[in-house]
Amino acid sequence: MAFLLSFLLSLFGVWFFGRIAKRLNIVDRPDGVLKPHGRETPYLGGLGIFVGVLPFLWNDTVVLLSASIVLALGLMDDLFSISPFSRLIAEFGISLLLVWRFIGLDNLLVSAFWLFFVVVLINSVNMMDGMDGLCGSLVALSALSYFFLVRGVFFENLSLSLLGASLGYLVFNFPPARIFMGDAGSYLMAVLLSAIVLSQNRFASFDTFLTMIFPLWIFFLDFLASVLRRYRNKKSIFRGDRDHMYDKLSRRFGVKRALFIMIATHAVFCGFSFGALGNIVMSVVTLVLAVVFSFVLIKGLRLLHYD
Repeated sequence: MAFLLSFLLSLFGVWFFGRIAKRLNIVDRPDGVLKPHGRETPYLGGLGIFVGVLPFLWNDTVVLLSASIVLALGLMDDLFSISPFSRLIAEFGISLLLVWRFIGLDNLLVSAFWLFFVVVLINSVNMMDGMDGLCGSLVALSALSYFFLVRGVFFENLSLSLLGASLGYLVFNFPPARIFMGDAGSYLMAVLLSAIVLSQNRFASFDTFLTMIFPLWIFFLDFLASVLRRYRNKKSIFRGDRDHMYDKLSRRFGVKRALFIMIATHAVFCGFSFGALGNIVMSVVTLVLAVVFSFVLIKGLRLLHYD
């Protein structure tokens, strides 16, 4: 029920806000560098995704509040381009809400870790929204994985809702995209994923922690490689580039093949979650495999270098 309702609401919402964006000329214009798409594309898809998940946020006030605030932040960033510093401050505020709700603030070190975790995830998911169909597909697969991994009816429904809303959006975003989610959509998805992960980690064991991290691994991997690449080349870590994992793949294989490779790679990392589930030995084994696989990707695609 959660999946179907969210899919249909998102489908309608994305279509509706796409028409609004066109009418108000809220479009992403190609620049040939960071925005290589061939035509002006509306980017209020994130509002449509929010319509899809909204019915399943009412049972948790903090999650609803966090999602609403981050949606507004992303929309403001889409429309007015907020400075990186202001955006970062707002992200930490939203993260503080989620950490207070699910982890607590008793242990300063643990709280600081999860604060940093949420902020990094918000930016990691945002960075992954650079190719038609990619971010929505990866988030959908993460949400599907979490449906089988989480405990608690609210979070099972939230996972299914995020899956349905992502697929509803993908109807319009699969290449060639007719709409983009914008920062509003990527920030929203990241906050919902954060809520799901934090909810399962208040008193988590090592294997539970790893199980919840693997469906996000590809986001963190690309983020880390991007930060290191920019730092090594003395460039601002806040300045975008076209050397992400998916960029390098699309230049070699084209957009649709690159999309398939990214989804398949993400599926492997998500699969590690089920290998690590409930077993400390297998958790260590899957962690080693994930690190080795990541190293192969970094070296093979030269993720620490500019093409």
